[in-house]
Amino acid sequence: MTRWKASGFHFAISFAVLASLFTIILFRWYPPALFGMAKAGPLLAVLAGVDLVLGPLLTLIIYRPGKKGLKFDLVVIAILQVAALAFGLHTVWQSRPAYIVATTDRFHLVFANEIDAASAAKAAPEYRQAPWLGPLQVAAPLPEDPKARMEAMIEAMTGLEIQLQPSKYRPYPGPNKDPMPAAISIKDALALASADSRATLERIASRHGNPDTLALLPLKSTRGSAGVLVESRNGAIVDFVGIDPWPIFDAHHARKQAKAAESAQTTR
Repeated sequence: MTRWKASGFHFAISFAVLASLFTIILFRWYPPALFGMAKAGPLLAVLAGVDLVLGPLLTLIIYRPGKKGLKFDLVVIAILQVAALAFGLHTVWQSRPAYIVATTDRFHLVFANEIDAASAAKAAPEYRQAPWLGPLQVAAPLPEDPKARMEAMIEAMTGLEIQLQPSKYRPYPGPNKDPMPAAISIKDALALASADSRATLERIASRHGNPDTLALLPLKSTRGSAGVLVESRNGAIVDFVGIDPWPIFDAHHARKQAKAAESAQTTR
């Protein structure tokens, strides 16, 4: 076998292994709908580059039929490649999306390395460890007790926001299946969206039947933002929209304030 064939064979094996791992990563750890927002592209590109270049290139350089110590050299290359791949996978695993957390007026995408460990240790059994097979939808409502609510606000000001604390998590939608009060109807969202965002929103909403039953909420994370389509009647998540939702919500709030000011002016 020539060194080119040996390197090609090594590349084929590396590609097959990487393709299998990427299938799990892309459809479980980093679902396609959240892939862009989670900024997974650069991380996976580095992982693929190291795995597909490091091993085959070193094989191409050192391989020579009949060379003394060739087997040892190939074993060392394999160990280096596996170590690099394991380190990359560990990094991808630690930074994977773990929870989609519903709070008062939005959703938060929380990554595994952002979760507060002390809170996780006190959480319900199902929330003590970050999910293995994709992000879990939960709610983190503010406490009704005024003292507990104040404590939660103080914690948020120190950086320990409620969405990072699994001990505060509850099922979503909850037993009452209340709609999210801050959600904007699709009709209003389309009227306030830019041309590009409107086209994307229309395309994704059209996949899910009657748009009149859908509403929009923002999804925020430390790596970016997106939109979330929810059922108007119960707040259940329907789909994700790869747009910047904040101009829509800023315009919606400005319109509400203008109407309130106009109403106040009229009643005087």
